[in-house]
Amino acid sequence: MHLGMYLRISQEKKGEGVETLTNHRNILIEFCKQNGHTFEEFAEVLSGGASEMEQRPQLQRLLDNIERFDGILTVELSRLSRNGYISETVLKYCQDYDKPIVTPDKTYDLANSNTDVLTFRFGSLIASQEHALIGKRSKNNKISMAKNGLHISGGIPFGYRRNSVTKKLEIFEPEAKVVRYIFQLHSEGLGSRKIVDILNREGYKPQRSEAFQLPTVKRIIQNSAYKGTVSFQDRKRIKEGGKYVYKVLNTIESHNAHEPIIPIVEWESANRERVTRAESFGAYRNKPAPKTGTTMLKDLLYCGICGRKSTITKESNGVYTIKPCGYQLPNSAEKCPNSGVKLEYVESDIIEALKAHEEQMRHELSLLEQQDLTNIEAGLQERSAHVDAQISENQRQQQNLIELAVAGIFTHDELKVKRQALIDMGQALEQNRQTLLQQSESINTTNHIERIAHIVNLLDGFESLPVEAQNTALKQFIRKIHFIRNMPNEIKKLTTRSQIRREFPYDLAIEYY
Repeated sequence: MHLGMYLRISQEKKGEGVETLTNHRNILIEFCKQNGHTFEEFAEVLSGGASEMEQRPQLQRLLDNIERFDGILTVELSRLSRNGYISETVLKYCQDYDKPIVTPDKTYDLANSNTDVLTFRFGSLIASQEHALIGKRSKNNKISMAKNGLHISGGIPFGYRRNSVTKKLEIFEPEAKVVRYIFQLHSEGLGSRKIVDILNREGYKPQRSEAFQLPTVKRIIQNSAYKGTVSFQDRKRIKEGGKYVYKVLNTIESHNAHEPIIPIVEWESANRERVTRAESFGAYRNKPAPKTGTTMLKDLLYCGICGRKSTITKESNGVYTIKPCGYQLPNSAEKCPNSGVKLEYVESDIIEALKAHEEQMRHELSLLEQQDLTNIEAGLQERSAHVDAQISENQRQQQNLIELAVAGIFTHDELKVKRQALIDMGQALEQNRQTLLQQSESINTTNHIERIAHIVNLLDGFESLPVEAQNTALKQFIRKIHFIRNMPNEIKKLTTRSQIRREFPYDLAIEYY
């Protein structure tokens, strides 16, 4: 049998971690060896009570590909879910596709045995009830701890350490002085972003990262733990407007629970000022924004180095440009070095790429309409080979970086940024490779014809469409366009009129749906 192996560990159980996942994997691998089974693994770490399939991407991927397998393999039924809705979803898939659930102890033939269906549903009911009881006990314990001024399980605030005996927070002076510095800078009228720049420039580091980030500083300023208060929000998960939200039922606070790093008066003053600034900024943001208009690539361009969405601006002369990125890199004090360029250059290259893509789609459509699946598979293999060649080139460039490092041509920071850019580009190419692999593994001719015909129809006469229509069309089959233009510092220092700077190349990677 070829089985889809599903592994899950829960965030809610303290005893479960990577070791548990490894143990479960080893048990199932040994089971497969003993019984001559093959398998494909689907593993995730999440809450067992997650009630939306969107929160279970690996389980959803397994169910979407269930026809490729002879059954679902798991250590025990509760590993699939402790939520009744998801358990019933799994049951329905197994019944519809006549696939059993296999565990080392028993095989559940849910499509043909009423007894197995009853056993499965009873086990799911017990697991769901267990999850509810665990959640209730955990919440009651947290409420009790908050009322007694004890630190509730979770992240310990920067500047404190938790006393394992008293379960209270105690000041850790090397970090506490940084917290005081943050509040001092805030009281001097500096915003959180400016505070981040100062902290990183002066060499301060947070507890679990190489550099301070904007959310970290904002959380520190808002955290009431720094004035000596322990708080806990009793929340209930409800659905509003078709989405799940958490409604706060009650807030439990215990004042003077531990020694404050920031005096209460100073903390209250800082947060009043924070609210005032936010309201003022909100009023400014609500003013009518200057209209820059829609461009062909609106909401599609992403920085290939840091992954954030690229910003397109309209200059006073009416020319659109892609702005230099400049965001702070994750876990680093460095700013993203991705440079900008005139949008028209990128649009021109994208149009050429779309022409090639249209030709490829038309050829594939012709083969599909002739039901020539052999040639379609060959076409997919050719596209896969092209992507594989790009991946090999990406790996070669990464290897060249090592040689450049040995030669001392670039600084350590420059090499770090260039390497990350190549890694990000490689991940985008790998995503394309996986998409092509999935298409080659399961070709649904009818759906495939409709999808490709729709893309060809969108691309037919694309250049003559208004920009708004072009943008709408591209969003239907392009997920992202990764843009990288990582200039060395010596070229960045050149004037914008310099031909060397103007003609410095950039890389594009189109990520299709």
